Amino acid sequence: MNDKIFGEVEYKDGAWKRDETIEVYGKSRDITIEIRADRKDASLEVQKKAYQSFLSHREQYLQQMPKVFLAEYLYNYEDIQSRVMFSENSPLLKENINEVVIMQTVAPLVLYFDTTGDYGWICKCGWTRDRAQAILLSGKEPRILTPDQLRNLHKRNDDTFGLLVHDCKNAWRGLTKHSFFGEEENLVIELQGSVEDGITEEQKKAYSEYLEKEDELFKRFMEVLQASEKKGTALPKTLYIDIEGNYGWICYAQWNKRYIGVLFSEETPRILKTNQLLKYRKRNSPVVLEDFKNEETHSYGIGYVWGNEIDIDVYRKDHSLEEMLPLINKLVEFLNHHKDAFVKALIDDGMLALAEEWVSCIEEEAEDSTEERRGYMVDDETAVYLPISEKDFAASLEFDTIDISYDEEADDISACIYIDCDPDYFAGHSIEIYMDSKGKIEIIGLAG
Repeated sequence: MNDKIFGEVEYKDGAWKRDETIEVYGKSRDITIEIRADRKDASLEVQKKAYQSFLSHREQYLQQMPKVFLAEYLYNYEDIQSRVMFSENSPLLKENINEVVIMQTVAPLVLYFDTTGDYGWICKCGWTRDRAQAILLSGKEPRILTPDQLRNLHKRNDDTFGLLVHDCKNAWRGLTKHSFFGEEENLVIELQGSVEDGITEEQKKAYSEYLEKEDELFKRFMEVLQASEKKGTALPKTLYIDIEGNYGWICYAQWNKRYIGVLFSEETPRILKTNQLLKYRKRNSPVVLEDFKNEETHSYGIGYVWGNEIDIDVYRKDHSLEEMLPLINKLVEFLNHHKDAFVKALIDDGMLALAEEWVSCIEEEAEDSTEERRGYMVDDETAVYLPISEKDFAASLEFDTIDISYDEEADDISACIYIDCDPDYFAGHSIEIYMDSKGKIEIIGLAG
């Protein structure tokens, strides 16, 4: 088709396309102009207006893009540094990088126009994991996305959060700034929810509360880190808010070069695994029927113990899950209020000493290991130093699975409980515990 606005274009894979050579940032680039159209005979009026808008704002976009890409690079720097071997004086080091250098690493490949009138670049980008990055230009401010997010764009302009773009999975993502360490940096806002569900009032209330307390929360978090005697600090990267209004940061932890979660919606900030934060439910969250699927004699579902999602397997015999649910919730409530009893039982049974024995058998020592303070690399990622304190051992414990059985004689239930450790002291093994209907704890040993 020879179009008055787009020129000579060919319909292929749901879009009209043509190749063009352009000059950007002093380099000649071969790009594809891609105009999405669900049908070959569909009207292109919306896309034509978008193309004309792009042309009229092209120079403005070219001026804005370096700042946006540089901010994205710095946001991801710790992850990039773990994958890329920088030379001593590399211009890509954090202290050397600038807007001119960053744009030398970005090569526009596709200029994309959606049926909605939104548009942006898809670029080759060497420092990203998938080697590609997209930038949405048609909003008030350019926004970095994945190519998939640009091509399957779901966005909304929210009164509370501003521009939100769905991640094509289970969350809306926005962007704000923070300057906790003296320099302004990006802070991604991640809001749990599907495209259809949108944003909840609980999430808006949680964000308002967060903004009021932001500096105070950072201060309290630093106090928690200091008390934990961690070496280094943790850099806030994402503010996560679930649909119930629980919220916290996902941070890059300098002491182990991994990401951690920091829960703020309780009285005292709590350090969690990232996955625990993303799946967090309040400690007293009840088990509900909708979280289970039923088979002939068994039910399989989830519950929440110590703030972490766990698997619950129920052997019902002749009973319905609805009939057993009050007893299951009674058991879960007991577990949530008696962590100290489990920790004491495990230490008294020798599990802490056994953890030290297993760790000491690991061949790879930590780089800073000494005769006085031996450190071993668990899972090739985390350094564990001996002796392990009772506090660190307790913090490592997390429920994995509870197998519940109906005790017909006692008219109650008992449970086999499997607890994992993070760090993984026992090399993939779980601690097996039996608890009877009266709450008596018996340590069985390691399983798996």
